[in-house]
Amino acid sequence: MRGIEITERIKDAERSGAPAKFKREQILKLFKLACDDPKNYERPISHWTGRELAEELVKQGIVESISPRQVGRLWEEADIKPHQSGYWLNPPLTQILGKK
Repeated sequence: MRGIEITERIKDAERSGAPAKFKREQILKLFKLACDDPKNYERPISHWTGRELAEELVKQGIVESISPRQVGRLWEEADIKPHQSGYWLNPPLTQILGKK
């Protein structure tokens, strides 16, 4: 053990397992979408559900497929609660500028 740097001693070994299914950019887009008003995407709902958001992510081509449960897990990990989000706090830029 002598002569081996401490960082080498405590370094984790490579682990088996599947690589991450979603890239960081895709997850960030999911979070951004979750914080937007669903009506901006022609959704007749007041708050996002896992199912609605999963459908919108596929529709926009952000992901090839994602389950509503996976959306929920990502929300939980990031402590995002779309049902408690105040969309009115962040109006769309077009609304601020008075354009349609």
